[in-house]
This record gives sequence, structure tokens and C-alpha cells, in this order.
Amino acid sequence: MSLAGECMVCRPFSMHDEPEFTQVWDLLKDSDVAYGHLEMNFADYDELKWPARGQGIGSFMMSDPEIANDLKWAGFDIMSTAHNHSFDFGAEGLLATKKHMKAAGIVTAGTGADLELASEPGYVEKKNGRVALVSTSSGNQHFMWAGLSKGALRGRPGVNPLRLNFEFMVDETTAKNLKDFAQKLNVAKPPKHGREGSFGIQLPGPQQWGDPESFFVGDRCEIISRCNKRDLERNLRSIDEARAMADLVIVAHHFSVADGPRGETAPQFVQQFARAAIDGGADIYVGHGWHRTLGIEIYNGKPIFYGLGNFFAQSEFIQRVPYDSYDAWGHDVDRLPMLTPAAHPLHPGLDTPSDTWWSSAVIQLEMNDYGLKRVLLHPVEMGRDSSPQANQSRRTGKGDHHQTEGRPMLAKGEDAFRIIDRYRRLSEPLGTKIQIKDGVGVIEL
Repeated sequence: MSLAGECMVCRPFSMHDEPEFTQVWDLLKDSDVAYGHLEMNFADYDELKWPARGQGIGSFMMSDPEIANDLKWAGFDIMSTAHNHSFDFGAEGLLATKKHMKAAGIVTAGTGADLELASEPGYVEKKNGRVALVSTSSGNQHFMWAGLSKGALRGRPGVNPLRLNFEFMVDETTAKNLKDFAQKLNVAKPPKHGREGSFGIQLPGPQQWGDPESFFVGDRCEIISRCNKRDLERNLRSIDEARAMADLVIVAHHFSVADGPRGETAPQFVQQFARAAIDGGADIYVGHGWHRTLGIEIYNGKPIFYGLGNFFAQSEFIQRVPYDSYDAWGHDVDRLPMLTPAAHPLHPGLDTPSDTWWSSAVIQLEMNDYGLKRVLLHPVEMGRDSSPQANQSRRTGKGDHHQTEGRPMLAKGEDAFRIIDRYRRLSEPLGTKIQIKDGVGVIEL
């Protein structure tokens, strides 16, 4: 089994032949089955109506459907499509993506014409067995969730959601101050969720709907996140179906939210779902959404990859950028006809240096009927190194803003060591030991 991370891919790439590039695809094609996460939509523009998402901080992911054929050329067999950009161009963009991926011969899971179809596993047939994928997403807005048909109304196309519940534990002094704050502003409101004795605060906001934040008194201050009970149970049913119908089950979980600022460890709800997925019959859990690599846990003999990181980083080459993005990034939209997709800043993660945005690994799992034997981490870079300065090595264009090419190549030398050493450092607290041998990370079981 080979795993690759988030594919924000919008440029054809199959024509390139550098050894460091073709060796990446050799790693995928060397496996019985190769998985990746598709953080992109594919459609011809006559298949679309308009951008469905108005909130503009975040790229609007849409690209040429021909790139799906390049992903097949690269060796991908099965890809997850549930993420926070799945509904950027509405039902039309979501369903077009499914159609073009199927035409390219790549199985997908995580989105569909209604909730039942979005939740069902995708299956790929291979010589050595049948592989299933269940894909879900946390952090989507309500109109992106797939729905069921009812009352002569069709179900809503969308993503397979794994919604969340947050609670805030505060000490007695903080609780007193919060209640005083809520009383003075007249924003106290009982929460719809939370334990007995909790109190709620609902601050005014631009949206009409919203559940008050739920607070309760404890011995410290802590954010507590849990999976929505119904969504968790529905996804576990899909995992159980996949376990019964396939020989290997992958669960892909996209999460674009966190317990506060995004740190170096996965949120509580991610750990809850990952372990529940393994307990429910999954063989592999893969997490993505933060665009950074996170630690690896071996749980009951099964691998949990909390953050795969980016595998293609090409969002700044998206050709059709809607009004909302220019407006959100502070460009003068009164001059909209004069603004172009080359404007900067325009895409998250690209306005400041990042030592994790431009690197990850192709992960190879050696498995047999008795389970996981060994994990190999082959480091890749996307045109910048993994230093805090994110020094550029491959540039496209001659503009003032240095556009980074964004396709994966095998990393070398000090850069390769830094990439793998990050996995090692973040996996050690999870009880996973990673050795670095000849520039490759190795987990022996």
C-alpha cells in the first residue's frame, strides 16, 4: 500500500521526466494499491453555474478535468474527495469531479448526490484483494453537508460530514468573569448541547444561526472536542460495511478545524475518531486538512497517520478566481476587471514562509494477512525546502511574487533529514519509533 497527501493539483505534470520526479511515481506504482487525497475539483466551465461558497478566505479549488488523467498516469487507484473545498462550486462542481475521476479510472469516496451516496465506501479491485475507502470531513459549513431525501424532496448533494461538538471547561474564577461578561452584554443563552450545569454565551455574528458556546466549571481551562454522535455512528456503519465487503479498509478524515490554533498534535475529536475507526474495522486511518505533517501512532497494530501533509501545492496557479477571494484578501474590487489570478496575496498558506507547507512523504506500508509489517517514509518536497525560511528551489513565472512550482520530487540531503525528523519527533510521544536509514524513515513492527 502507498499513501500520498493532499493533492492541490491544477497543472498537467505527466510530461516531466526528472529522475527525482519519476521516482516518486515509481513508489506509487510499486504498490498493489495507491491512495491520495484530492484537494481539488475538476470541471469544464460549461458544467458550472457559480461559486457556491461566498466566504473568500481560502482558495476556490477548480481545475482542468484532464489533470485527472495525469493522476491515473501517476499510479493513483483510489482517492478521497470529502474536504472543505468539495462544495466550492456547488453541486455542479462536486458531481462533475466525481464524473471526471471515474472517467479517468480512479475510484473516489466521500462526496455524492445525497448523504447515502456520500457516506458509502468506494471499492477498487486489485489482484491481491479488494480495497475499500471511507472518506469524511469535519469543519464544513452546513450547506456543504449531504442530506437525505424526505417528503418528496430530493437529498442534497455534498460531503459525508463528521460534525463536532465543542465544550469549554473553565475554572471558577474564569466562569464568574464569563457570566458577568454575558450578563453585561445580554448574550447569555442556554446551550443546546453540553453537560448538566453548563452555561452558554452566544455572541452576535454575521450568520443567522448558531448554537451558543457551552461552558462548564472544572479545575482548569480546556477546550474539549467530540465527534457528533449520529455522524460518528453513520461513519462507523460505513466502516463496518467496508470491513465485510473488502480485504483492506482505509478511512480518510479531512479536518480543517482545531481545538484552538493549529498545533503539532491532532485535536481530541481526531484522536477519538481515528481510534474508533480502527476499533470498528479499519486497517489504516489517514488524516489531512491542516496542510502539514503530523505524528504517526500504531494503535492495536494498525497505523494512524494524523496528518499526511501536502503532496501537490499548486493553489496559486488556479486560473479562475472569483470575486470573493479578491475581496477577502483586501484587493480593490472596484477595479475588479483589472485584477488577475497573479495578484498576491490570494491564497492561504502562501503569504508567509512555512516549513511544513512544501514537504511530506510517500508512505509505503508492507502488509500481509497477519497485519502491518513495516512502514517506509520517502520524503518529498514541492519546490521549497523545509527550513523556517522555506527557501525556493523551483520557481514558475517571472513576476515579482515568486510562484513555487508545487509538484513533488524526492527530497535529498539535509532537507530529506528535516522532513523525516519531523515525523520522528512528533511520533515519539505517540509511542512510535522512526529510524532514519539512507534518507528514508523506517517503522519496524
